[in-house]
Amino acid sequence: MATPVLMPLMGMTMEEGIISTWLVAEGDTVKEGDPILDFETDKINATIDAPADGIIGGITAAPGVSVKVQGIVCYLLEPGEEPPAAAPAPVSLAAPPAPTTPAQSAPVAAAPVPPPTPNGRAKASPLARKIAAEQGLDLTTVQGSGPGGRIVAEDLSAVAPAAPAMAVAATAPSGSAGRIMSSPFARKLAAEAGIDIATLTGSGPDGRIVAADVRAAEAAPPAVAAALRAPAASTGMVSSTVPFTGIRRLIADRMVESLANSAQLTLVSEADATALVGLRNELAAQYESTIGFRIAYNDLFARIAVRALGEHPNMNARLEGDQIVLLPYVNIGLAIDLEGGLAVPNVKNAESMQLVELAVALRESISRATTGSLTLDDVTGGTFTITSLGPMDVDAFTPVLNPPECAILGIGRIQPKPAVFENEVTVRQMVTLSLTFDHRINDGAPAARFLQRIKQLLEHPYLLI
Repeated sequence: MATPVLMPLMGMTMEEGIISTWLVAEGDTVKEGDPILDFETDKINATIDAPADGIIGGITAAPGVSVKVQGIVCYLLEPGEEPPAAAPAPVSLAAPPAPTTPAQSAPVAAAPVPPPTPNGRAKASPLARKIAAEQGLDLTTVQGSGPGGRIVAEDLSAVAPAAPAMAVAATAPSGSAGRIMSSPFARKLAAEAGIDIATLTGSGPDGRIVAADVRAAEAAPPAVAAALRAPAASTGMVSSTVPFTGIRRLIADRMVESLANSAQLTLVSEADATALVGLRNELAAQYESTIGFRIAYNDLFARIAVRALGEHPNMNARLEGDQIVLLPYVNIGLAIDLEGGLAVPNVKNAESMQLVELAVALRESISRATTGSLTLDDVTGGTFTITSLGPMDVDAFTPVLNPPECAILGIGRIQPKPAVFENEVTVRQMVTLSLTFDHRINDGAPAARFLQRIKQLLEHPYLLI
């Protein structure tokens, strides 16, 4: 029986994945666990492995094409078996024709072109349409070299050699009025190639710049490539609107879904972090020369949470059907604010790590997140999340659960405040903790005892050593 291979869900903000490279072809035989294709999202690059033995068939998307989460990318077939009747027609993975030079413009006009879309319009990027309108070009006569045969700006240089070389750069979005939507992998490629990503036109979902757009810019004619590498001009502040689409809309939908499908309640407690501040300063100075960075407060908060979860396994649980599953491991996640939205990479089996080892593992996951190299394993399988808004001078907030986890700990800023210590009013370093939990899985008292234990460990952090 045909086994569908699906685009996986990786984190609550993922809506689709863009095919980067097929590692197999129609008719290839694979074993369970063999890599099938590479894909990218707005945060990570990952590989889909074969879920079973079989023969590759019914490939549905070529490189550069996006596939919705849980959408079928291909099938694993038995010998002699055909893809299901309802499956889309297989997609050819043959490479698109190489872009032609201006000297070859006449043959290009006569070359086969992609069929128009059902509404009669050729498949083209917005920038290509604008340039074509300005130059009076018929897009139905142009051969596209973009993903899926889409016409991009570089294709027009072959049929309009008289057009100014800077036309492409002049009409490219500068991005100064808003955030440039691009995948981490695309940003990485652009940085390596010395290309100003603000000058590119995205062919991904909602106009997002993907790796294929950067590679097309690298292969552009010299004059165009030079323009793409030029710094974008600053236009100053302007009035603008931001569409409620893409990653922003997806985060909103996931947050509403999280609130709608669980009974979330937040407990708040203030703790004396004076001893924690002292320990952090001592450890930062002690280990910086050997591990290459300074121990951070989040490292200590993560170690405290892991210790408390080991003593309160009911907070390290999830609801599966009609059963509450107490997990025998702690995969601690840390919420990170990235250009493309929120990411929550997690460190696996944190319960087996000492403080310095955990700090190194957290720093590695943060580095992968900021450089766009998170993997599927980084963003799946988390059991508990920590989120901190202290650097933004926030004292307390109500964090939202990261499903299917049953609890999340919010950390406010550490600041000096008057407090009673040993029966005297004195200035202490205080911090506010906000614990959101799923009331379906835990009642208020068990959750409060867990938060109380976190506070105890925070106020007496030497118990961690």
